[in-house]
Amino acid sequence: MVKSDARRYRRISLNLPASITVNASEEFDGQLLNISPGDFAVISEAKVVEGDAVVIRISGLDEIEATVARLLPDGFAASFRLSKGRRTKLTEQLMLRVNEKFKDGLEDRRTTLRHRAGPTRASCRLADGSSLFVKIIESSVDGASVEAPRRPPIGSEIHVGRRRGVVIRHTPRGFVVVYEAGEENANKVLRAV
Repeated sequence: MVKSDARRYRRISLNLPASITVNASEEFDGQLLNISPGDFAVISEAKVVEGDAVVIRISGLDEIEATVARLLPDGFAASFRLSKGRRTKLTEQLMLRVNEKFKDGLEDRRTTLRHRAGPTRASCRLADGSSLFVKIIESSVDGASVEAPRRPPIGSEIHVGRRRGVVIRHTPRGFVVVYEAGEENANKVLRAV
């Protein structure tokens, strides 16, 4: 195998229905054969040539732009045009598809906008009474992602500043906290009194 034949991403077989739009004009139905964070192969009656722009909507995944890379006897293969962030999200979605048993509780349930924080530092109080100084990376009404020198156990109670929450996952640089439901409303009521 020559270096150019090596795949950049590992493909996984997924048999999912797909809808394909070719060159922003014609729509076709198809059946996904396999997919990776970089490309996909699909069975479809779409009339395409190499280089055509396609948008694929895959049931349960995302709507993704791609470019036809090669033709197959009963369909085609295409390479995705994704930003680093969208590619990361697709990788996570595919990992959850392959590892269904780990899916419970891992879906993105955020319902509020996240805001990138400047270099905001905060003091956290852990369940054992110790303190931890962190840097807030992203925050929202519902929670925060923080950079920290150590990671409290998942599920442990923590106070970030004056907000009480629970550590829900670890990240490469720290951890993510979801604030207790009703905490924001309780603060509003206290301010009103």
